[in-house]
Amino acid sequence: MRVLFGEGIVKEVEMVEVKPLDFGDGQIAGTEIDFTLRRGDLIKYIYSQNVSIEESGQRAIDFVRKLYTDGIGDFTHEPVEML
Repeated sequence: MRVLFGEGIVKEVEMVEVKPLDFGDGQIAGTEIDFTLRRGDLIKYIYSQNVSIEESGQRAIDFVRKLYTDGIGDFTHEPVEML
């Protein structure tokens, strides 16, 4: 699968995982989305604090569903920050 991460930045992705962002105290603070690249590198993003947990979770799931269905995805418009 190919993901556009920015202008001119397309990477081959082997696996994507959406998970709740938990700092260890059991309270969910947001949504994390992890990309495992073909060469084994891991890229982690969290959705902006300006996006509700429910919305960020749904956005991440929708992105992953479309990525697996189409084999390509444009991640440039997601309100995320790199971890």
